[in-house]
Amino acid sequence: MKKNIEILQRVADLVGFKFSSYLKFEEVELEGGLVISNQTEGAFQTGDVVSLKNEDGTFTIVGAGEHKLMDGRVFITDAEGKLVEIREGESEGGEVEVVIEAAEVPVEVPAGVEDVMTEGVVQAVVEALAPVVEELKVLSEEMKKMKKDYESFKASSAYEPLREDKVVSSMFSTDHRYELLKAMKENLKK
Repeated sequence: MKKNIEILQRVADLVGFKFSSYLKFEEVELEGGLVISNQTEGAFQTGDVVSLKNEDGTFTIVGAGEHKLMDGRVFITDAEGKLVEIREGESEGGEVEVVIEAAEVPVEVPAGVEDVMTEGVVQAVVEALAPVVEELKVLSEEMKKMKKDYESFKASSAYEPLREDKVVSSMFSTDHRYELLKAMKENLKK
């Protein structure tokens, strides 16, 4: 499903379509002030991919390590950024304090479109575009072949270049030009 959504997003980008909706990602603050997110709706769970929120609003997947949150919890992630363990921390009062923040990410969807963007519609669009993608691959291969044929045609010219033509080059030799100028001078005198 995620791959289908990525394909649909690429198609939307190509045709200039902008989705509009608000997705609420789960976000929490680390002790150093950085913000991490599981980029899904709902609380952090083991198996979620944890991403670091950059200053420009983009996300970068965190690497392996322990990430201590402001609320005392510790998230342990593997090399791919997957959350493998959540250790609960205790606050000073002996109770576990959980801080959950939700971020809204704007995605523009024209009126009436949001109701039809179901998994079935996405799948149908992907299936409809599959033959187009295959046709583009075939056309690309044909263009490469045509370019190769053109280059070989260009290299195998049947005629010698003009500069090697003996008749024309003899007509423009120094002696021949001198004779032409001399004849023109004689014609002017008459």
